[in-house]
Amino acid sequence: MAAASTALPIKQVALTFLLLSALKYLLIPTYRSTDFDVHRNWLAITHHLPLSEWYFDDVDGGTVHTLDYPPLFAFFESFLSNNYITKALLCNGWL
Repeated sequence: MAAASTALPIKQVALTFLLLSALKYLLIPTYRSTDFDVHRNWLAITHHLPLSEWYFDDVDGGTVHTLDYPPLFAFFESFLSNNYITKALLCNGWL
């Protein structure tokens, strides 16, 4: 009897998991993330501009960037855009 009582919750959990996974799979085409654009823009900023201009780029010395992307994120993007592998890919025309 004990095995039968634990099998029912496992079946319910499995069914719930399958239904939620199917719903998530159906909603994938409606999801649009801007993370790709953010990374692409920060890679360009950190590759082409000096550190002093990363956050202050307009005439008044202000910034158009939000605090959602702190300096640690910018340094990470700088590492990605200024390493040996990226430079080799750029020199070969692959990027």
